[in-house]
Amino acid sequence: MFKTNEERRKARFWHRLFTGAESADRLRFLTLNSSDESIVLGIDILKSFSKLVKRIRRKYGEFEYFGVVACDENEPLREHIHVICKGKFMPQLELEDMWIDVHRSIKPYIEAVDDVDAAARYIGKYLHMQSYHVRKYIMSAGWVFPGWLGFSQWFKREFGDYPQREMLINLGMMSNAERVERTWFGLYLWELEKQKRGKG
Repeated sequence: MFKTNEERRKARFWHRLFTGAESADRLRFLTLNSSDESIVLGIDILKSFSKLVKRIRRKYGEFEYFGVVACDENEPLREHIHVICKGKFMPQLELEDMWIDVHRSIKPYIEAVDDVDAAARYIGKYLHMQSYHVRKYIMSAGWVFPGWLGFSQWFKREFGDYPQREMLINLGMMSNAERVERTWFGLYLWELEKQKRGKG
């Protein structure tokens, strides 16, 4: 059956969302808002989010995310970021201080979630809200595990199809050492390194 570009995009959205979420030890909802001040100053919310991610990773280590940048159609300049994230616990007050500093906005919302389906519904609802416009899907490079997109493309070239979601989830639950030593991912990295040496 023929699928439109939008249908294919949504299918990739759901596949990537569940693959990363199901390989996580813990998940949280995170919503970041724009204030009147940030709108007047013309501060780009994605650039602010990029700064926030760097600060979180410097202080807490792992921080991977998947979500959307969206706005109400009646207020197109007041953008919000809604993500599911995984990583260590972050105190609400510290998160608020960081968001005020980088985006001049307050009251980020963060909440732990144990149910993958609930996490998916939290993000997915923004695809279907009539009055909401999704500007962009966002995903960190390590949402499933570092290097997973390149590995998926290599796997398709080698075997004619993308890896099954179960394989990616299992790889995502392994340590870096386990992925390299015991799986197809190790062969992918070996071939990647071999190509780099050949070009050097």
